[in-house]
Amino acid sequence: MRTSKLTGAFLLFCLGLGFANAADPNNPNPVPANFPMITTHIYDSNAIGAGYVYLAVAAQVEEIGYYLMILENDGTPVWYQELPDDFSYDFKMQPNGLLTYAQFLHRHTYTGGGDVVHKLLAPDFREIDSVQMRNNYIAEAHDFQLLPNGHALLFGYYLTQMDLSGVVQGGYPNAQVSGGVVQELDAKRNVIFQWRTWDHYGIESYPWGRRANRPIVSTFHLNTLNMDSDGHIFIATPAWVKKVNRQTGEIMWHLGGKENEFTFVGVDPDEASGHFGGHAFHRLDNGNVLIYDGAKQNGTRSSQVHEYKLDETNKVAEHVWTYVPKPAIHGWHRGNAQRLANGNTFIGWGGDGSQNHGPACTEVTSDGTKVFELFYDHPRIASYRAFRLPLPAHITGVSVTKLYLSIGDHEFRNSQVDTGVTIRINSYTGTGYNSMGVRRVPLAPLYPTFEGRAPRVLPVRIQVSASGIIAFNGRISFDVDSFDLEDPNALTVYQRDSEGSGPFVPLPTSYNPATRQLRADLTGFGEFIMGTPDLEHLPLAPILVAPELDGTVNEALPVALDWTARGFVNSYHLQVATDTEFSALLVNEPNVMETPYIIEALDAGTTYYWRVSTSNDAGPSAWSQASFTTIPPMIQVKVPNGGEKWQRGIEYFIQWNDNLAEDATIELYKGETLVTHIGIVPSTGAYKWEVDLSLETGDDYFVRVKSATDEIIANASDASFAIE
Repeated sequence: MRTSKLTGAFLLFCLGLGFANAADPNNPNPVPANFPMITTHIYDSNAIGAGYVYLAVAAQVEEIGYYLMILENDGTPVWYQELPDDFSYDFKMQPNGLLTYAQFLHRHTYTGGGDVVHKLLAPDFREIDSVQMRNNYIAEAHDFQLLPNGHALLFGYYLTQMDLSGVVQGGYPNAQVSGGVVQELDAKRNVIFQWRTWDHYGIESYPWGRRANRPIVSTFHLNTLNMDSDGHIFIATPAWVKKVNRQTGEIMWHLGGKENEFTFVGVDPDEASGHFGGHAFHRLDNGNVLIYDGAKQNGTRSSQVHEYKLDETNKVAEHVWTYVPKPAIHGWHRGNAQRLANGNTFIGWGGDGSQNHGPACTEVTSDGTKVFELFYDHPRIASYRAFRLPLPAHITGVSVTKLYLSIGDHEFRNSQVDTGVTIRINSYTGTGYNSMGVRRVPLAPLYPTFEGRAPRVLPVRIQVSASGIIAFNGRISFDVDSFDLEDPNALTVYQRDSEGSGPFVPLPTSYNPATRQLRADLTGFGEFIMGTPDLEHLPLAPILVAPELDGTVNEALPVALDWTARGFVNSYHLQVATDTEFSALLVNEPNVMETPYIIEALDAGTTYYWRVSTSNDAGPSAWSQASFTTIPPMIQVKVPNGGEKWQRGIEYFIQWNDNLAEDATIELYKGETLVTHIGIVPSTGAYKWEVDLSLETGDDYFVRVKSATDEIIANASDASFAIE
């Protein structure tokens, strides 16, 4: 235990939680021996925002466990859980009161983060569910959002083979290039929206970076994903922010980075263009956006937090507020910024991995005064993000019960509590000895479903129950100012019979501007929420992904037909035929819910035509159509193929075309004599080979590439090449 002391005008209170004290009989709340040592500094206890500190050990440190933690301001654990296999990212509470974290399955080697499954915990911390991407994609660690209407936003990566040899100096002809894929899942975990980065960029137009000459090229390193107040989606990387249209999939605007479209006001434009890179970008209640701006890895600039006002029509970004820590904090990876209800900003600094590491999190007032900080004592421990949030079990809301209700209006408030709810009873069946209760909870509903398309839902739920009243007819009214309803004319009230289960049904709803009440007719009790219609569906044809359009496939292998939506989707209609009129149908599936669609066997030497239509609330779209032809397993050597002059000790790409699933074997011949087995390599169409210094010079060399499992499937250079 460390002692506290008064320093200047503020109280500095430090509490160390260490392994050495875990078995101390005088410690009433011992922690495990591998629990991280933590120090907190409380500068002004009266100015700290409400809630607890949410952290996770997101680092591999000897003798330290992978912990999820909820801490008091003095560092005392309120709750913790050790994860058995690996660390996690993004431990937080969602709008419905459930806790989530991203549990790693494995870490990426070509970029940060890794493949994960998103775990869901109940308010009592029991694991109750998990969420994974669909359509053969795997969720990524950096962000995950449960929306108030029960939908989920998540993203992952996919690798696409691209020939970058003519685009990037030193580029691989078989480069594996990453792309980001965003999905919105409905309450049944069906994909209703999917967006992929490379569907909206061309190889020639993409702004390639200095690391594009690697075998695996990291692009679109997504860090932040959330839904804006208008129903469209923010995505962000360490370099830029984009807004994606959920109706069409088109990019609405680019903010920051090389593609920036905004004019900056109130700040130096060159400086501002770099403000929009980090691990947090989201809309505030005041309409502005808050950004965590990670530091430069070289240590030349501190991590910072910015607030901007965006004019999205005229593309103007007006600087509002910035916090720059002193001394500088170089949290160049991870991190976040959160605006609290009292106006403070809570900042998770991520990590820098240095011995002179900064705090894990800091809380500052609107004028930049520090009121709280927390440190991991070990310099290599970092938390992906840090939040100040309440305990879910503590969010009980407010309740008022009325006795002996009769015909008329009943305001559910008393001298201490006002729920903002008024219930009018027009008629009822029951006794005069009755009661009715209203409970208002500032959380989104649990497990909501809807008849038809889900609306966008406000994060508040109201439960109405009664005793002594069997049935009644009346009206429920919500005070607009109490509920802070911005556009009550656009809202509909929904009801379901039981809290936490069953579908919500829309009620006849109206707004009375004279009384500033949102009103709905009702005939029963249950759970009530408010929502606004989601964006209109448009019937847009999907984007066909694979096989290569009008290309060929191996007739001996199953064929995977893959595509992605433009905008919203409820299902797809897939047809495959042997004629362009689609009269000889091999496949006719009108309700495909997931991709890719696998056809196990096809006829050899046949051209197949396939098309896909999207169905959503606007009806079916036009068809997207392509064809492919089945051919035998094949290999065709492209380079070297005659006349090349390769120098010993220099690396060159051996290149070929194939349609194999198995590996390929590469051999070097001099004339008709086998000189060496160059290697067994993945059948990706290219292999970077350093010409052996011990080889004889000559102009009669050939390369032969064959299947690693069937030597009959082989091909050699058409003509000889030289080794000098």
